[in-house]
Amino acid sequence: MFMFKKITTTTVVAIATAGSLIAIAANYPITPNEAADLHNLGAGVNTHESEYTPYITPDEKFLFFQSNRDPAAGPEGDFDLWYSMNKNAEKGVDPLFEVSGNVGLPVNSENLDGHPSLRRLPSGEFEMYFCSFASPTRPGPALTNIYHTVWKAGKWSVPEAVTAVNSEFHDRMPSISQDGRYLFFSSDRLGGKGGDDIWFVERDEKTGKWGPAFNAGSVNTAASEVTPSIHSDGTTLYFSSDRSGGVGGYDIYFTQSVSKLANPDAEHIAEKGWAKPLNLGKPFNSEFDDEYPTVIASGERVYFTSNRSEGLGAFDIYRARVPLFARPTIRLSLRGKTLIAGTNRAVNAQISLASGEISQQTNTSDEKGNSFNFQLINQKEYRLQASAAGFRRIDEVIDTRKVYEKPEIDKDLLFVRDIKVPKVVNLRITFENAQGKVISPKAKQKLLPKATKFIKFTAGKKQPLIRLDDFEGSEEKALSALEGFVLEVEAEKKGFEPLKEKRSISVMLDQYKDSVPETLEVRFVMAPKGNKVEKPAPVAAEKTDEAEPQEAKAQRQKTRLGGGTFTFLGRIYFASGVHDAAVGDAKTAARRAAAEFKKAGRGRIFVYGHGDSQGDTAANKQLSKKRAAFVKKLLVAAGVPAKSITTQGAGESQRIHKNDDTEQKRQKNRRAEIYISVPREKSE
Repeated sequence: MFMFKKITTTTVVAIATAGSLIAIAANYPITPNEAADLHNLGAGVNTHESEYTPYITPDEKFLFFQSNRDPAAGPEGDFDLWYSMNKNAEKGVDPLFEVSGNVGLPVNSENLDGHPSLRRLPSGEFEMYFCSFASPTRPGPALTNIYHTVWKAGKWSVPEAVTAVNSEFHDRMPSISQDGRYLFFSSDRLGGKGGDDIWFVERDEKTGKWGPAFNAGSVNTAASEVTPSIHSDGTTLYFSSDRSGGVGGYDIYFTQSVSKLANPDAEHIAEKGWAKPLNLGKPFNSEFDDEYPTVIASGERVYFTSNRSEGLGAFDIYRARVPLFARPTIRLSLRGKTLIAGTNRAVNAQISLASGEISQQTNTSDEKGNSFNFQLINQKEYRLQASAAGFRRIDEVIDTRKVYEKPEIDKDLLFVRDIKVPKVVNLRITFENAQGKVISPKAKQKLLPKATKFIKFTAGKKQPLIRLDDFEGSEEKALSALEGFVLEVEAEKKGFEPLKEKRSISVMLDQYKDSVPETLEVRFVMAPKGNKVEKPAPVAAEKTDEAEPQEAKAQRQKTRLGGGTFTFLGRIYFASGVHDAAVGDAKTAARRAAAEFKKAGRGRIFVYGHGDSQGDTAANKQLSKKRAAFVKKLLVAAGVPAKSITTQGAGESQRIHKNDDTEQKRQKNRRAEIYISVPREKSE
């Protein structure tokens, strides 16, 4: 507590000796000096007088405090409010404060003016609460009162008393929450537990008026609790107290709202009381008085005042690095994608995240890029559960109790298929001609990432792919390895076109629901010489004799009944088993379709995805949806608003070639078709 008292050498030694005994008995923490990074702010801020009650803005840009230095607005020796600006606030380096300036009239008066607390208003300007004695020009009860002023048009407004708070007792040391909802202060009014207690009032959101004062309860003791400072997280409260068990005189403590820790969006800050206050320990606290802690938004640094012996004046302002255990809560972002383990293939999933009263759910989809993003706070354990059809459930703990600095947590959820794995999984590669007859070309293969060079092999012969024992019997590890394999094959045979193809083992696994077979069969089709397997280019808007999808027919009928038009804009083809690898220049096709949409000036784009008959029906359905979503991204990139695009997936049900027994026919079936529906204008 601030007072001018002379401490003799004998007293200091006695307190220091007692302090060392207390450190053992009370077991308060001692932070190494290097980690604490404690600094006196020096001559730019401190003088041989007293610098007291520091307040640092959350962005660490402005420091306000009281000092009895000259020149003063009031009588010589009295306290005025002063300020200094941090030159390095936006440079990401240690703070460096300019020479301080007097806040001036009308804030400072002929009496004591101090104990500042500021809040940035939605307008970008500041409001300030501070403490002063009543005077003929500053109305209020006889003792210390709390006043309010606003920075407008480059100057402070005439301070007004906060009459809802001020009483016939000492009401001082205000701390305004950054959302403007709570005002904490210290008072010796009746109804407290000790000499000075911490109290708070809550603003009525409808009327804007302050409600009745409430005692902070378990924060207070029979001793004195002063200098409250509510952090910008709206949860953590720093203060000073001369309660027993501390390091010296007044020590710095912190506590947190129990209800806000359970749920950051809890309605009332003190609904469930406060966590047990903890002493910051040495070297933040000393054998002297250490008071007025304010912590910047990031929680990294604390500013406080102390009359410890090494200072320049009676009281000096210091800064230090906040110990990790005493840091405020920080908002975190848990973000990532839902993928098949061992691959970059996305999977649609449902995710829930829960901790106490906090519960959040989301789902990932092609339209969302299979991404998720949860907002949470540190200092908690969360249970994350995720499920996806055909995959094993994910159930794990996300522990943020030791996360203090990095606000973004990147974590992909990797799903493992819910299928059995035999002791040995083999691979057999065969070749056929266009008529389905088995042929035996000269062939070589490369299994990425397992092998980096091609090796020759005999077609039709089994070769071991993985052994379960190599993964300590873990099906999850074995499946993750399988999923990541990409088979690259090159083959030559007289009378046939050379073959170069890649196959994803993960795509092959899509067709299996219960177990992986002991042998994975991979078949390649080689085209006769001079008759390459056709890889069609994207189709522009033109008449086509190929079957129109049922969905398109239904939409065409609906549009025409309303007097509008429904027009085919183009078709994009895809490689086997993938949704994001189009055959040919898909971007040009998308740009052409976008140009037609812009030309129409209104309407809606419809994209229908399709697949061939290879693989599992359900997997093909999902693949066709992803193909449509991929084309939607191309259209958005070409200038079509996402809200003007509808996507659907038909799977393999609407193949152009029902009997797609050749690669040429299958290639025609793997497509996405683009249409535009333009309604009739009202004036027509």
